[in-house]
Amino acid sequence: MQVFTFFCVESDGSVPRFDVTPCADDQAARARAFELLDMHRRCDFVEVWRGSQRAFDVSGQQQAAA
Repeated sequence: MQVFTFFCVESDGSVPRFDVTPCADDQAARARAFELLDMHRRCDFVEVWRGSQRAFDVSGQQQAAA
C-alpha cells in the first residue's frame, strides 16, 4: 500500500479540504479521487500526490467522459 494525498481544488484555486488514504496503486487512487469529486461538488479537480510527488490530477470533466 502507498499513501496518497488528495487535494480538492475549487474554482478560485483554494483547497478547503484534503484526504489522506492508503491505496494499492494509481488506479485505486484515481477511483478515490473520483469518489471525492462526487462527495465535494464544489471541487473543480483533485490533485493526487504520492508522497512528495504530484502523481496526477482528476477533474469532473474526466469523470463525465468515462
